[in-house]
Amino acid sequence: MKAPDRPSPAPDQSALEDAVAQMAARIAEASSGAEVERTLLGLVHGLVQPRACFVLRSAPDRGLLQVTTVRGRNDPRIAAVRPGEGPAGRAFARGSVEREGGVVAASLGDRGGTGALVLLDSKLTVSDSLARALSAHLAAASEVGRLADIAARRTKDLETAVLGLKSLERTRDELLGGVSHDLKNPLSTIKMNLALLGRSDLGELTERQKRALATCERNADRLLRMINDLLLISHLKDGEMELSDRPFGLKAMAEEAMQALAPMTARAKVKLAFAPASEVFVRGDRAHLREAISHLLESAVQQSAEGDQVEVRTGVADSSLAFLSVKDQGPDVGEEELRHLFDTYRPHPLEPPRRAGGLSLPIAAKIVHLHGGRVEGLSRPGEGLTLTFYLPMFAGAVGQAGGEPIPRGGGILLVEDDADCREVLQQLLELEGYRVISTTGAAQARAILSQVRPALVLLDLKLSEEDGMSVLHFIRGSPALAEVAVYIISGSRDVASLSSGTGLERIDGFFEKPLHLPKVLDTIGAVVRPTRREPPTI
Repeated sequence: MKAPDRPSPAPDQSALEDAVAQMAARIAEASSGAEVERTLLGLVHGLVQPRACFVLRSAPDRGLLQVTTVRGRNDPRIAAVRPGEGPAGRAFARGSVEREGGVVAASLGDRGGTGALVLLDSKLTVSDSLARALSAHLAAASEVGRLADIAARRTKDLETAVLGLKSLERTRDELLGGVSHDLKNPLSTIKMNLALLGRSDLGELTERQKRALATCERNADRLLRMINDLLLISHLKDGEMELSDRPFGLKAMAEEAMQALAPMTARAKVKLAFAPASEVFVRGDRAHLREAISHLLESAVQQSAEGDQVEVRTGVADSSLAFLSVKDQGPDVGEEELRHLFDTYRPHPLEPPRRAGGLSLPIAAKIVHLHGGRVEGLSRPGEGLTLTFYLPMFAGAVGQAGGEPIPRGGGILLVEDDADCREVLQQLLELEGYRVISTTGAAQARAILSQVRPALVLLDLKLSEEDGMSVLHFIRGSPALAEVAVYIISGSRDVASLSSGTGLERIDGFFEKPLHLPKVLDTIGAVVRPTRREPPTI
């Protein structure tokens, strides 16, 4: 008589608890669905010791449950099945635990879940509750792994997108820099030729020609402002602007900005008035803050009618803040429009604003914000608009330089590869009595500098064959030339950042294209003593 089969022992309680704890830990550490499924199936195999165990996953497009992961020996029962067929197919379809011979199958999830766990000829007894617990862990691991896979793919997609955006930003910056230089070269030539005409250096003009010339000058200046504003707002938007941090007088800077706008106010027949005030000092990038003030003043002048007055004030708002205000007599501004006054791109309003749009006010506000300040607008009925910006005060002493520099004797070396710009600038300088040698490239400039020592070098940075910085390094690295004054001329908006250079990159100043002729001549006159002798020798 055959002896009855002995029942298989159940898994040891401590082994079961340890396996469950490890499965939970592996789920929490899951980095991918396939990896965590293999790990957990290995733990199941070690716990119940089957001949083999495997996972079937639903493939609806093929109408099958397909084998995805296997642990143990090879066995013909490890095969794909259709839902509802065999113990694995029934477990999947019913969301249950099914048995047949030595096969135990448990659904991964409820009815119609993701698949089934199948154990073949386990040495240890697998109860229904244990089978459900093991399959539940596998189902949870599958979901966590699936989410980890999605997160990894999306992270990779985001990294690729970020790299693409950075590449686009670099391309945009290079394009903007090139466009700035390429546009400002011909514009500089136009403005200097207009200056020659206006000074009657090319012959006397009729009144009608003078009016036409004034119109051309006005629109050339307008085009320049548009180019500068588009480039500047791009830099401000990305927070890429390099700002120096030096103390200066706010009142003196405002007076300079007002003086620079004198031609514009004269044409508009608007008076700029500065209320009496003592000097107040702030700290920051003087050039960019002056640009912010200029934008506020330009906006006020544009909104004023003939005979109106724009009033400028500076002072102390409290013990820690300095202020500058610009008040015009233009149209009043309502509360809704005041809220959007400094927006770069304002949504189309139901009613047109009484103030003309543009980038002047957003640019001014952004520059002030970058210096830790704020800008406010105030409008009362019949009183126009008052724009005020506040900046942290600088309480330290501001040292003044010594006496005025004495102009040196000697000539000027002009390094400029744009033929038209070079020709007209050389002509202007020679008409002022300076001796000028001009050249187009860095190699030629170094050859000239090896033979002569000019009083001043006017150097374009973007030369066609070689960067102009190589010429600057040559000058600063040569003991005989190290103290020669070097002024950069460039169409780039970033040229101001070079003013803080030291060592081989030290410069004495810069002129941004299009060149402002009075400023250029005044600055050169303070460095070089003109002579009436003719070129070509320095």
